Amino acid sequence: MDEETCYEWGNLFASSWDDLVKGMSVKASQMGLAQQVDGRDLRWVSGTETKVKYCFIQDPSDINSIRRIYNDETNASVPVCFIVVRQPDPSDSRGEIIFDIFRMSPQSYLWHFYRVYTPPKHLD
Repeated sequence: MDEETCYEWGNLFASSWDDLVKGMSVKASQMGLAQQVDGRDLRWVSGTETKVKYCFIQDPSDINSIRRIYNDETNASVPVCFIVVRQPDPSDSRGEIIFDIFRMSPQSYLWHFYRVYTPPKHLD
């Protein structure tokens, strides 16, 4: 993923919940899927079948928000389930706000899939 794409996803994830939902809905439509909102989760569906699920964690130190995801065993059975975590990491200077993206599957409940970020302040 190039830096511009990282910034695009980072800006989307850093936006307000309503703007995030709207932006993700556009991305779902581009893939021919419909979006359903379920609390802090977004499901992209085809008919009644969930194809992709995004679970958002704003505070990685909030153990209850993390348990919520792992207590839902269906997350590992969705064809693609991403956990998006707003991640404080002062050692990473590539971006201002950093998001780690993990992918769940029956083979791995914690596969570090990618990292995206908003542009550093000096680039604004």
